[in-house]
Amino acid sequence: MAQWHSYLCLILLYAVYFNAVDGMKMLRTLNQQHFINILQSGKTSLIYFKRTTNPSIRLFLQQLEKSSESLGEYGITVAQVNCATEKVPKYCENEDVLKKAYLFRGNIMLRSFATDTLFDVDAIVANVLFILLFNEIKYVSSLMDLHDIENNMKGRGDVIFTFVRAIGVPEHRAIMETAFVYGAKYQFVLTTEQSVLEGMDLEDPDRLSAKLWFCHCKMATDRNQPCKRSSFKQPLTTVNIHSYLKVLEAPLVTEATVPPERVSTVHVQLKMPVVFIFTQRETYEHDRITAESVAWQLLGRAGVVLVPRTQLQPNVPADVTVGYRPAGGDFSINYFVITSAEEIVDLVKGKVTTREEDDEEEDEDMDFIGVQDDEVSEAIYRDRWRELDVDLVQALTDSSFPSSLATIPHVVVLFYTAWDAVSMAFLQSYMAVSTKLADLKDLVLTRVNCGDWPDVCLKENVTCFPAVKIYIQGENPLLYTGMLGTQSLLKFIMLSRVPNPVLLTSAEDVEAYLKGELHRDLKPHWDIPVVGLFSPEMKKVKDAFIEAAYSLRGTVVLGLYTQRDVSYLSQKFGAALPALVFVRNEESHMEGIHLDSLSTEDIVSAVKSAMLEKLPEITVENFPSYFQPLKPLLILFIDNDDTKTLKAREELAELTKLSVQMYTTCWIDLRNTPVGKEILQVYLNYLPQLPALILVQLSSSGQVFAFPEGQLIARMGVLHWLKKVQTGQEDPKNLLQGREWTPPQASYDFLAIMDIVRPGFAKQRIPNSAKQKNLYEEEENETEYLSESNEEEDQNEPAAEFEKVQGTSTPSNKEKKIQHEFHNEL
Repeated sequence: MAQWHSYLCLILLYAVYFNAVDGMKMLRTLNQQHFINILQSGKTSLIYFKRTTNPSIRLFLQQLEKSSESLGEYGITVAQVNCATEKVPKYCENEDVLKKAYLFRGNIMLRSFATDTLFDVDAIVANVLFILLFNEIKYVSSLMDLHDIENNMKGRGDVIFTFVRAIGVPEHRAIMETAFVYGAKYQFVLTTEQSVLEGMDLEDPDRLSAKLWFCHCKMATDRNQPCKRSSFKQPLTTVNIHSYLKVLEAPLVTEATVPPERVSTVHVQLKMPVVFIFTQRETYEHDRITAESVAWQLLGRAGVVLVPRTQLQPNVPADVTVGYRPAGGDFSINYFVITSAEEIVDLVKGKVTTREEDDEEEDEDMDFIGVQDDEVSEAIYRDRWRELDVDLVQALTDSSFPSSLATIPHVVVLFYTAWDAVSMAFLQSYMAVSTKLADLKDLVLTRVNCGDWPDVCLKENVTCFPAVKIYIQGENPLLYTGMLGTQSLLKFIMLSRVPNPVLLTSAEDVEAYLKGELHRDLKPHWDIPVVGLFSPEMKKVKDAFIEAAYSLRGTVVLGLYTQRDVSYLSQKFGAALPALVFVRNEESHMEGIHLDSLSTEDIVSAVKSAMLEKLPEITVENFPSYFQPLKPLLILFIDNDDTKTLKAREELAELTKLSVQMYTTCWIDLRNTPVGKEILQVYLNYLPQLPALILVQLSSSGQVFAFPEGQLIARMGVLHWLKKVQTGQEDPKNLLQGREWTPPQASYDFLAIMDIVRPGFAKQRIPNSAKQKNLYEEEENETEYLSESNEEEDQNEPAAEFEKVQGTSTPSNKEKKIQHEFHNEL
């Protein structure tokens, strides 16, 4: 379903898509004087000194360019210095310098980063903020270190403890950005050590996934009283963490004086579940204790409101004790008779997983705070409890990768990252293919985690994830460009094992090949058999055909026949040499076409055209092959096989033989492709009686025309209708509007939130440089000072300003009002 939504958006927003790809800012290039000016300004900057641009450095510069906008929001300048033209002392003179990027605050170099650690935008932003926020974030390597920090914060403040699998992953960036906002309010603690998790309450069985706990230490006034911990159940994104903290800042239990339908809390604004516990004067104390117990167990999952029974509507039964408003935009309240806190918690845990009450297929342990922006990410999160036995697929490293290619004839490699939702979704299909091909002795499926082995992925020129390549000894690797599904990948692997083209030695072999009698094991993966016929003298076009066959490996296997009696086959199939002969399906006869052009590209185009049916059934899998943006779509929507429907398909098939090549003519069976019903609804704004013939002009006006309902779909009637559309005599039924594919939640100004929490906090901060010097004095080889005269001044700089920035203050009424308005907008 998610794939069809993507294709539908491509149809509706085709023109908008190409206008959005060139909005990237160029990476700023500095000369020597500009570099000195930036250092003397006292601000923070991330500088890379380059001399040559090889593929790996080019990829790094692309990521650095993309990160400049994100880091610019924090007042950090990102730029490069071309050492080929600018001879900056100490930096352009050392060859090792060219393998690193340097972080400066003023004229002090804080830290250098190896370029292979800054492998994407998330890694760049996370590493830079991690260095700048060394006072706000403490790193621990044992559970005892965490306990010491909790004991120190008891009665003073709360602690946010986070585990990430590695520095520089997207979850690490989310924590760094959150710490930049809330660093003065909470003590942030970070670890990448799994041993620290041994003493934590782990509800998620995946020990490698990122995790966050909120440690309520401020309420622990006694040193012997442990800090109560609340685990965060959502993916670690900046928006999710911010929403979670807003929920924790709200009262544990809200006492309302209005009917439940009119209650407005942070949970309601974030469309989270809300539990209403109805109370009366005689049972208030008991109900209050119950509400607090429920609220602690559902902290971060649902809100709890205590409502006087007198506020209930007259039609509400008198014996109800609990009301429940599910997550999402539905404000209807369901009423229950529940007598214990455990039953209330079970109620929420059973319904939080579903967006609709009748959806019984969702995981019952899913906790929902917001809506995922990406449907693939949401599907991965929904299935997060499903354990993948990834050990079924061999994992390669920088040392085992080349040895496997040298010893195994066919090696299929999946390049992926564990934090990419599409990679994890595709990994399930990849493992299914591995199981199907486990008996093959000359082929093995492997995987490379590019988060663990970025050098391997850079060397293999892997620039997007997931990527599948097939390595065949003695040949260049084949890149898989098909759909990310089990059957498509299985077909590609099986067809790539066959030499392409297959040399045929007799006329009998040609006919057997076309009938599918050769390579019977490949028949389930074979679309159509195609044979190229060439006379022995046609060396140039034969070489072009061989090149075309090689470029089509994994897609189709071509046969090649160049014997002396080729003219006999040419006459038999009615196609002058050079020619292509093919069979579209088992019911079709053998067809032949003459190759007018002799270039490799034209032969590839001719083969792909031969593989397309003249009147195809559109499905999720084959839609990209048939979609042509400049051609209007003429679609027949059906949902049964009655006489009227079969007649319409026959008439449309005859129509394709006439002069209607200006349209992409096809049909969609709603039984096989249920999303077709949604497409039809979008096209017409209503569901017509089927069969329905629709003409959609995507490339120009976005107009949608419908063949008159009730009129028999016959070829002459359709031709007459199409002519009326061309001449402007037919009025469109609908006009497709350009719609933006935006996130379901509104965006927000992160820097504005920072100023609300602590006025002036978002400004450029200059901490005590003496503390920094002590922190990095052990790294003498990486710490350099460009100005000796400024060094002593920076070291003696008073810490009062930095301590002032890190201080806390109580927000004013005006600030609280701004916060409240922001929550409403969110």
